[in-house]
Amino acid sequence: MQNYSPYYLLLFVCMGLMFLNALKKDKQLVHYLFVVFCGSLCMVGAQKISAPSLGEYQYFIGLFTCATCNASWLISRALFREHNPISRRHVAVASTIALLIMFNQTWHYLVSLDPQALSSSHVMWRLKQGMNEITGLLSSCILVLSFWESMRGFNSKTHAQKVQSVIFASAYFLAVFNASILPVFIFSPAEIELYNPIIITSSALLIVLAMQAVMALQASISNKQTPPQNYESEVGFDSDEVKHLSNSTHHQEQVSAELIAGISELINKKKLFLQTNLKISDFAQALMVPEYKISRAIRFHYKVANFNLFINQYRVNYAKALLASDQAKEWSILSIALESGFSSLATFNRVFKAIVGSIPNEYRKQNSDYQSPIFAGLVE
Repeated sequence: MQNYSPYYLLLFVCMGLMFLNALKKDKQLVHYLFVVFCGSLCMVGAQKISAPSLGEYQYFIGLFTCATCNASWLISRALFREHNPISRRHVAVASTIALLIMFNQTWHYLVSLDPQALSSSHVMWRLKQGMNEITGLLSSCILVLSFWESMRGFNSKTHAQKVQSVIFASAYFLAVFNASILPVFIFSPAEIELYNPIIITSSALLIVLAMQAVMALQASISNKQTPPQNYESEVGFDSDEVKHLSNSTHHQEQVSAELIAGISELINKKKLFLQTNLKISDFAQALMVPEYKISRAIRFHYKVANFNLFINQYRVNYAKALLASDQAKEWSILSIALESGFSSLATFNRVFKAIVGSIPNEYRKQNSDYQSPIFAGLVE
């Protein structure tokens, strides 16, 4: 007889993480997806726990277990894709898998009510078998894609990004290995059935906790780079520093042409300013120079007070081009914010208003026929 206590652990942990992320004040796309994912795992635990007492009605709970592997794929894209992580086609694929899972649960419910009627319908059984094959194939592909998303472009990532990728990918590999490969080698079929609750729970928690760890690391980095919520700090201005810059041009240190060319390439060709949670250390690492040289180049060559303002100016100009373009006229303000490199809608609105003087939605209405000639090519 199975021991259902591991499912209680899965239920309570996922429920706690679900509420923790749902109650965050400055939520991003990944937090909404993670809440859905944890909610679906809660339903997995609830279905397993209630199966002996609810009988066929357990499959009504099973209808809500439709956002597991498909939601984890969307989360991996949101975590590791810098630009436009989720489009309509990604949502369509995830929704298709969800519908197949719901069909499977509905089938089990109908079979539990009247198995004789369905067993005589060869068409229905063939349909069920076909759906099982498709669901299994799609789920396997989605698991591989989730792993690949975390490791994509690994060599070009910063040290912090590599740590996040290793945490996520290792947990994913161990979870899949623990759930599908290891039991076959060490357990008999009867033992696999007996230990199935432990296998499922441990695999699911590995992935859930890895996701939470990566989100926490990204939030920590973001908090270090987010300006305070007042006008000058918000856009990177420091009044004393600006006065110093304007009154002390004769003390400007020489900045090498090679460094300026490198910064220009990162901005104009590689569009590094579109990377969320960008830090001055990312520039320093890419150009293999100390951070103070990047800072000095920004202040004395570009005549910008600090790194945050330097990057935000490019992001805002890019966002202005999107807001005025036909290509993005159907995009939401949140989509434009994320596409422009901002980590959240609230930050985007604050920085945009501080630099431009109006909020993005107002700017879109006032400039629907205008597109910046400098940044027009960036959005094509």
